[in-house]
Amino acid sequence: MDLTEILMKLAEVTGIEVYQDICTDEDADRYITYVYQDERPALCGNNEVLADQCDIYVSLYTPIKFDYFGVKKTIRNYLEANEFLINSIGTGIEDDHSGGKIRRTTFDCKYAEFRK
Repeated sequence: MDLTEILMKLAEVTGIEVYQDICTDEDADRYITYVYQDERPALCGNNEVLADQCDIYVSLYTPIKFDYFGVKKTIRNYLEANEFLINSIGTGIEDDHSGGKIRRTTFDCKYAEFRK
């Protein structure tokens, strides 16, 4: 299951660059990443798999003083409009690559689709 096209459009929706797995721009102070956590059959019938489900983490990284609530809502609404089921949204402060601090807001999502 390849959700790259849907997830990369988060850049258009939010104005924030999107990367798969890890941000490659060391100078970025805000960015979005997505990670495929798991993919598995979700629906079977007539001795075959009919649909698959995957678990994805979408993470928004922002400076600590950045007002991230509007962007968080925009990401949530976009994911839900594109048929993602959001299990939870968590926020915490982490160390960044330069030794400073950065806020990480993670959307724990599920997505299912029928096999073609």
